[in-house]
Amino acid sequence: MKASARVVICGGGVAAMEALLALREILPLPLHPHIDLVAPNSRFVYQPMAVAEPFGLARTRLFNIREIAGEFHSELHVGSLVRVNGAERSVELDRGASLPYDAAIVAVGARRKAWLEGAISFGGTADAPTFAELLGRLEEGDVGRLAFTSPPGMSWTLPLYELALLTASRLAELGVTGVELTVITPEAEPLAIFGAAASRMLGGQLSDRGIRLRVGATVQKLRSGRAELSSGETIEIEEVVALPRLLGPGIEGLPCDAEGFVEIDEHCRVVGLEDVYAAGDGTSFPIKQGGIATQQAGVAVEWLAAGLGAPVRPLRFEPLLRGMLLTGLAPVYLRAVVGEQGGENGAVAANALWWPPTKIAGRHLGPYLARSGPVGERALLEDRAVSTRDPAAQQEAHRESRELALLFAESDARGGDFHSALGWLEVIEQLDGVLPTGYLQKRDTWETLVDR
Repeated sequence: MKASARVVICGGGVAAMEALLALREILPLPLHPHIDLVAPNSRFVYQPMAVAEPFGLARTRLFNIREIAGEFHSELHVGSLVRVNGAERSVELDRGASLPYDAAIVAVGARRKAWLEGAISFGGTADAPTFAELLGRLEEGDVGRLAFTSPPGMSWTLPLYELALLTASRLAELGVTGVELTVITPEAEPLAIFGAAASRMLGGQLSDRGIRLRVGATVQKLRSGRAELSSGETIEIEEVVALPRLLGPGIEGLPCDAEGFVEIDEHCRVVGLEDVYAAGDGTSFPIKQGGIATQQAGVAVEWLAAGLGAPVRPLRFEPLLRGMLLTGLAPVYLRAVVGEQGGENGAVAANALWWPPTKIAGRHLGPYLARSGPVGERALLEDRAVSTRDPAAQQEAHRESRELALLFAESDARGGDFHSALGWLEVIEQLDGVLPTGYLQKRDTWETLVDR
């Protein structure tokens, strides 16, 4: 190992956090290099639960990047990457600072852009209040036709279906009838990236909730209560919720494609540059998903560490897609090997297909966010097999487990053991991915009472 090696990790999101944790696992103290972590702010926003936030089922979690950086012995620089100088082996930040590197990982993410004029854009937690206001209008009967859509060419559409399913569940729970919900997707089949079994499952879920599905189409224009589709059809619609279009970061000094995404090879190395790697939504890999971003970060770290002289045998990037679908009832777990033709060998299950069952299935980040043990003693993410139990029996067992956990939580809270009550809510979150309606407020109350 080169004793004075310096590694720069640029980014404040999922890929950057995974890279930091993986690097410290592969190169522990005292052999580790100096790590500079460059993040645009000091908060890591855990975005995938944002779809549940407008329904009061979850709250977007914020983590202090400065604390994470300190925990993993790295130096935080608050700023944005503007240029990579390959000739001088340095990165330049927006505030004028320049950091030298022996190796660098660029994980700055993608830029989100609204693409459909007149639609309500939903790209994460910042858009949750606007969607919550729309829910209120649906519940009051002010909106009767709502569509959910995504831009052309988008490969990760799971949040689209979650928003539709959660909306249908909320309306059914409140007894609101007469609202027409439609999903319009450019995919040939819903969640085709996970394979035929996932598409059949999701098609059935949508049909059971009365949600209409238009595949192989995108919305081209909204005009006077109508949506004009790429297929030439026109459908009546009052409001449309659209996932944003993603654009690459377009970092100076990095080779990018026509949309600004950083070009990488199968080792997640930036094409044409030595000792510079990239991971996450900002790369040219077409699937923009948190779990994929963590896998790219892991591959980049292995090759980076090997280049610094560490005794590791790095592997090439072979993506395995994992997804937890929030349905408004029990979550559905999906897993597929990503090949040239999309998802193959797909698995669909009611039981968790990885553990801990976090929304973003990062090898290091998942267990870290789940707080499954002290630093240095946490197990890594572990894949699990599809249960052989009858699906109906699984669902019944799931329901009974949830009801039992709620019973224990309420009983402990009445007895003043708020620490235990909060622990039971964590169990429910692991079972369902979200909390039942009203329990976010109860958790807030119990948290204020736990230390009294």
